[in-house]
Amino acid sequence: MVQAAQHLDRHPGPLGVFFRRLAKRKNRNVAVVATARKLVTIAWRMLRDNEPYRYADPKAGKAKFDRLRIRATGKRRQGGNPKGAGRPAAYGSGKPTRARPSLDEVYEDAQLPPLPAASPGERRMLAEKGATEFAEAIRVAKRIPRKTGPPKPPA
Repeated sequence: MVQAAQHLDRHPGPLGVFFRRLAKRKNRNVAVVATARKLVTIAWRMLRDNEPYRYADPKAGKAKFDRLRIRATGKRRQGGNPKGAGRPAAYGSGKPTRARPSLDEVYEDAQLPPLPAASPGERRMLAEKGATEFAEAIRVAKRIPRKTGPPKPPA
């Protein structure tokens, strides 16, 4: 847990905000131990209440659930648009994009229980720590531009 807490200085979520705020006032080692304790408390509450982590990165979660599904069943998902679905808005524009699902879609796909709405106390905590935008962004699906390499020189 201490190693995970040390990594949080670069994390955009509420735990990263907590770590950076505490590290400004206290010694870094004190902030690491306090954040590790918070991580253990969160893990215990998640196990006790049987609910997934509310602020997980949707992309990392989807990749993890895909790896678990392949290990368990040996089946990969079919690619492409599902039947009856329209083309992406950027189709034919020459701008490659990638779908980034919302956290709710990832959990639904993995057949996990839906995330409950944030309580008033949780919303207040997010606002105080400046993590409201992050919490809202992971709950919304969107298309993001693909990273393309440098242009190839003409042959």
